[in-house]
Formats: sequence, C-alpha cells, structure tokens
Amino acid sequence: MRKILINGKYDENNITQLIAKFSFVFDLKGKRIKNYIFEVNINKNDFTSIAALVIYKSLAYTIDENCLQDPQANLNIIAELFTKYHLNDLLVALLKEKDREKLYSQIKPVIKEDFFIAPHPISRVDFKDIDSIEKKYYKTIKDYYSAINEDVVECIKTLIVEISSNFYSHATDHKSILMAEGNSGKIEIVSVDTSEGIIGTMREKYKSEKDKDLILNAFKRGVSSKIEKGHCGTGLWLVNEIVTKLKGKLILHTGGYIYRNIQGKVTILASSKWKGTVLYVKVPIRDEMGALISEILTNKIKYI
Repeated sequence: MRKILINGKYDENNITQLIAKFSFVFDLKGKRIKNYIFEVNINKNDFTSIAALVIYKSLAYTIDENCLQDPQANLNIIAELFTKYHLNDLLVALLKEKDREKLYSQIKPVIKEDFFIAPHPISRVDFKDIDSIEKKYYKTIKDYYSAINEDVVECIKTLIVEISSNFYSHATDHKSILMAEGNSGKIEIVSVDTSEGIIGTMREKYKSEKDKDLILNAFKRGVSSKIEKGHCGTGLWLVNEIVTKLKGKLILHTGGYIYRNIQGKVTILASSKWKGTVLYVKVPIRDEMGALISEILTNKIKYI
C-alpha cells in the first residue's frame, strides 16, 4: 500500500508542497491504479482554505477520473477538518462515492462574530449568469463589512465577482469552488478547478506563445483567451491591479508554473504540475480602499 502523507500547515506561501503531493494523479486518468491510501494529519487551527480546496479538488479528480482503484483515506479525521469550512458533508459524499449534486448546490456562507466563511460553487447549473453570482455573494459581504466601510464592501464584491466570472467563463470543470474568508483586518479569496488551466485556454488563441508568456499575457489589460469578439479581458487584470494598489498578494498555480504578485512585485517560476488553476488573493482591509481603487474601476468602465 502506497501512503500519501499530508501533514503540517499549508498556506499561500508553501501550497506548492501540497500540490506536489497530488500532482501524480493528473497523469493517471482512467488507469485505476491500486493500493493507494491518503492520510491527512493536520491540526484544525492550521487547516487553511487553500489547503481545503486543493485537497478536495485533488481527491475529486482522483475519484471522478478513475485515477486510482478504491483509494483509502482516514475519513473521520479528514471530515472533521472540513467542518471548519462547512464542506464536510460534501467531502464524505465524495470519498464514499455518493451523489454530490444536491450537496454541491447547497453550499452556503457562514457568518460568525469575528469572521465569515463563504464557500460557493461556481457552476452554470447553479448560476444562470454573472449577475446571479453577484447577488449571491453580495449579501454575505454587505452583512459583515457594511459597518466598517461601504467602500470595503464594493472592493471585496469586485474581487469576488471578477474571480468567479473568470472561472465561470473559462473553466470546463463544472464543480469549481470559491472560498472567501475574511475578518476586520483582511480578506482571502481562493478558487480551485481541475479544468484546462490558463495555459491550455490561452493556447487556443495564442498558439505560438511560450507557456510563461501565456500566463503573463493573461494578466494584461484587454487580453482574453476567447476567440470571439466582445471579450474585453478585464477579469484577471483588474484583480491584479487591485491587489497591487492595496499591497496584497495574488498567487496562481497553473500547468507547471506559479505566478506571484506580492505587494506589486511579480515573479513567475516553474512549479509542481496542477491540471487547472489554483488562484489565491489576499488584501488588507483599509479605510481608503475606495480611494485606492476608484481610478482602476473608472478606467475599467471607460475601457469597456
């Protein structure tokens, strides 16, 4: 029995190490390899939203794509970890290979006294259009942040809707999940899918570009992977601009690369393979959010 041991804390700074533990499954589609066990031993206080979604989507790909035959896992411990983000029922249904459709569509946000957790599915089944995405997120954000500053609400809504709409428009994985987690000091947003990834979707239109250039181009204003007219390519560019203005973090894993924007300093390096996209954004909550992003949003309106 081959054991995949997952322990310690995985956050935006070392998520590459967790991705590396699962990257082998992306080469095993349909092969049903025997004798694998996943053992997850992470302290609940150290269990982050990005780790939760990477683990969930990795296991989902493994099972849905028949990569391994009857993989084993320490289900009770993993399920208890996932109660932190109210995804435990979905996780149990996945590992027991039961129907997840109803559970998936019932994922809802949770607001507590000092923070909120808002897991949401991103699927054309659950959302008819981009406006429906905005409506579902908006109430959670407003209920938690309106007492702090209305500009904060608008900024966070913009980030979540732009990230969601980017996945909604481009991902072929119809079971993507976005997690927004915040308190009075910061907001973190994570979205994970096992679709074609940025390189794959951009390659259809920009056939001669190198992989690194495709990723860099995805963050440029006016660049879109869509061949059809009418796609302005503002989503990732706008998110990246907001992160830079607010001196936050944007980290993206796709293909075999990691793109980092840390307080405006951009690097792109080779990394562990991820089939699809892992996107993480963190920005501080600041009273001057509205003033900092007003120019960006105005430019966006003029551009479109």
